[in-house]
Amino acid sequence: MALPLQSPIRRYLPHLLIGLTISLIMVGAYMAVGFASLTAPKALWSVNPVTITFSGGAGTGSSGSVGEVVKCAPKVDDVVFHTTVSDPTKISLTVSPSGEATCGPAPDGVTVTAQCLVAAPNCEGTYTGTVTIIQGYSTIPPSLSVTIVVT
Repeated sequence: MALPLQSPIRRYLPHLLIGLTISLIMVGAYMAVGFASLTAPKALWSVNPVTITFSGGAGTGSSGSVGEVVKCAPKVDDVVFHTTVSDPTKISLTVSPSGEATCGPAPDGVTVTAQCLVAAPNCEGTYTGTVTIIQGYSTIPPSLSVTIVVT
C-alpha cells in the first residue's frame, strides 16, 4: 500500500510557525530599542568644545575659567558633573556647581575651571579634559570637550 503524500505546507507548518514567532520577537525587540533611544536624555552645551587659556606663571594655584550654559532634553533630575583631565598630576578640572537638582530645557550656567597643581615651568603645556553629566549610573551624552592651554 502506498503512503499518501502530505501537502508541503502541512508538512513544514511547525517549522514555519517557529520561524514566524522568532521573526516577530526580533522585530518587537528592535522596535523597543529604537523607541527607547528616541527618549534618551541628551545634553545641549552652548559651546562644545571649549578652550581655557591662562598663564601658569604663578605656578601652583594658577587657574583659568570659562562660563558655559547647559540644557538637557528631556528634563532629568539629580545630575552630577564629572570631570576628567589628560594629566591629573599636573592640572585639575572642576565644575561649579558640581551638580544640579534638575537639568531641563531652561539654560543653567556653570563655570569650568582648570588649575595648575605643580610649579610654573612644569605646568606649561596643552591638556585635554571632559565634563560629563551623570545621573545615577547613566551618562547623558555628549560630554563637553575641554582644551586647556597653559602658557
